[in-house]
Amino acid sequence: MTSAPIRQQSELSDFEAVDARIRDLALREGAEEIAYPVLIAGEVLRAAEYDRAFPHLLMAGVSACKPDVEPKHLFTAGNLSVPAWFLSPAVCYHTYAQFAGRVLTDSCTVTARGKCFRNEDRKLCFGRRQLEFEMREIVLLGGQEWIEERIPSFQRLVESLARECDISGTWETAEDPFFLPRAQGKALMQRLLKTKREFCVNALAIASINRHGTFFGERFHISDAGGTPIHTACIAFGLDRWAAARNL
Repeated sequence: MTSAPIRQQSELSDFEAVDARIRDLALREGAEEIAYPVLIAGEVLRAAEYDRAFPHLLMAGVSACKPDVEPKHLFTAGNLSVPAWFLSPAVCYHTYAQFAGRVLTDSCTVTARGKCFRNEDRKLCFGRRQLEFEMREIVLLGGQEWIEERIPSFQRLVESLARECDISGTWETAEDPFFLPRAQGKALMQRLLKTKREFCVNALAIASINRHGTFFGERFHISDAGGTPIHTACIAFGLDRWAAARNL
């Protein structure tokens, strides 16, 4: 059993065509394309508080403390090192780490595609819930007014892409469904402030628009020329879900 679909020929071509279209839209909107690694440092996820809100979703890259033990004992619990690196749960955390400690004299837009990993405990289903999946994200870093001016155009781009792919969906105000009970306050605020909107097909989100306020600006010490923490937002596309939705 695989954790993600194996695509060949026409399926792969369709998958890449969807990403190419999103990439073109992002570049047309002035985004700089960046390639990030699969692994992400634990300190980055801690700064983003991912380990507090979603610890059950994290998947770590570990090594054996004593590699010369019997193979059957190599990766037993007592022989595992404390992980410093994790498999990326989302693309945008790399962006915040990239800009950490910087002063932005101008707003900027970044786009990147990457493999993401989440320890799904629900039934796996290709195109819906996967341990490994791919995302294309567009990340906005700048002033609140600038971000709010940009968001509607990206929302229209999502809708335009859906029409091109013959996909019918609707926007829903949402919250991250994976918050642990101790983080339910964050989930409630997300819904009340309408900071997360999802483009859904048959109750499944295939894209989302997420406003973060100054959270990541503060956590990663990213500020404007006046020393004020910047605002961020991201538009995320679940490429596996887009590919599956096209074939419904």
